[in-house]
Amino acid sequence: MYKFLIFDLDDTLLDFKSAEKNAIRDFFTYLKVSDIQKYYKAYVRINTDMWRQLEREEITREYLVNTRFQKTFKEFGKIVDGKEYAKEYRKFIGKYGIILDGADKFLEKISKDFEIYIATNGLFEIQKNRLKNSSISKYFKDVFISEKIGYLKPKREFFEYIEKNIDGFEKKKALMIGDNILADIYGAKNFGIDTVWFNYKNSIDYDNVKPTFEVKSYKELLDILYKKS
Repeated sequence: MYKFLIFDLDDTLLDFKSAEKNAIRDFFTYLKVSDIQKYYKAYVRINTDMWRQLEREEITREYLVNTRFQKTFKEFGKIVDGKEYAKEYRKFIGKYGIILDGADKFLEKISKDFEIYIATNGLFEIQKNRLKNSSISKYFKDVFISEKIGYLKPKREFFEYIEKNIDGFEKKKALMIGDNILADIYGAKNFGIDTVWFNYKNSIDYDNVKPTFEVKSYKELLDILYKKS
């Protein structure tokens, strides 16, 4: 049934939380921040909130990238150049292509039977470098990154771009797999393709999106792929 598997990247295949924690630790050490843990917690809160605002189109990507560090340091009474800090941070986060446990073997298995793609809302340079520094980049036929496409998930235009750039693409043979109920699942469902909510964090579907399938592990996902294909 399915031929085209479209995967979200962060927290579906790559361990974003671990990558971010390591990168922030390295970056703040480089900046000689006094209390790294306190700054880290502030940054995560601010960054998460700003990404949600971006997905709701309340702010621009440029504003997010260039002000998140400025806002973080401002909470501690420090004035910094947010744009310059953003540029420096990319060097640190791009080094970490940490994968979720089991992702490599899972992708190795399904790559023999499906066409596999990435669809991510991340920043182009960062996501490309993180994939390059991971062990899984070899499995993907193409990587679709919102910054390059010009639209974010869950926008319909994001998925239309994918449709136009995959040879022989058919909605009925496509499956979107991701952890974000709105960006990944709502976006793909609204576009007309089946979805798998990779809900290993045991989140609740407060928005009542209702994915086609819900799994909590790669093993459960394998069962769906090989029973339905």
